[in-house]
Amino acid sequence: MIKYLLFLLIFFQTSIGYSFDLDKPHIISIYTGFSKYIERDDVMSPFKYRGLSIPIEVSYRYIGAKSRQIFYANFDKLRLQSSLPNYENAGLSHYVQNTNIQMGYSYLLRILRLDKYKTDLYIGGEINSLINLRQHAYIHNNEFLMLDQFNSLGVKAHLEKRFANNRQVVSVGINIPILSYVLMGNTYNAYVGEKIDPLMNYSGNMLSYLAKKGDFVSFDKLVYFKTDFSFIQLISNNIGIELKYTLRFYKFCQYQNLNYSRNLQSQFLIGIIGKL
Repeated sequence: MIKYLLFLLIFFQTSIGYSFDLDKPHIISIYTGFSKYIERDDVMSPFKYRGLSIPIEVSYRYIGAKSRQIFYANFDKLRLQSSLPNYENAGLSHYVQNTNIQMGYSYLLRILRLDKYKTDLYIGGEINSLINLRQHAYIHNNEFLMLDQFNSLGVKAHLEKRFANNRQVVSVGINIPILSYVLMGNTYNAYVGEKIDPLMNYSGNMLSYLAKKGDFVSFDKLVYFKTDFSFIQLISNNIGIELKYTLRFYKFCQYQNLNYSRNLQSQFLIGIIGKL
């Protein structure tokens, strides 16, 4: 399969004369592929959990003369397994049902152009929202919920390299949040914590309660970065193929300096892009 895709890219590169231009600056993309997760949640378990899935992502990009605007939404749902054995006949299971939703919008301005190398550097900001909902299974199908939910404002850098024939573009981007609003801070375990305790006898809307009781945090409690590597090849005036690799990592302090939530996500995606 990979050899076939590489053959297609080489064929398009050598035989088709379409190019990237600004007459159609709107680009819509849809992707799918392969995701790998490694998760550790000290509030729930001292063990690492791993899993594989098939994600879905959609994006919109505006290609301006001196600017870039990028919106994306990514959805992933999978089961994470630990190295512990399951004893289902005895009612004992160790797994995490994981739901990941991430959305972001960035606005970038070109600050450097190297005409000789057809390379541009863009700097700007990104507004990002992440939901990582985990259902930890233990005994007799009992499940305990834990949530990482960040709404962040960060700095983003984006580097683009166009090839001589102007039919392919390679880009690299990195986003690092500088200020985030998180919903589930100061949580010691599934039953104890500043956000958990009041929910035990709460009769109202829990989501509304959590949203109002969030905390602003920075690097002292949330370490986060997301990097994207992309290769685009046009196959017609309006259609192209994009290969994309995304690496995301965060480490969130759940309770003082004792409990942390750690998540490492890597995605290999292939998508169809359309120019409008």
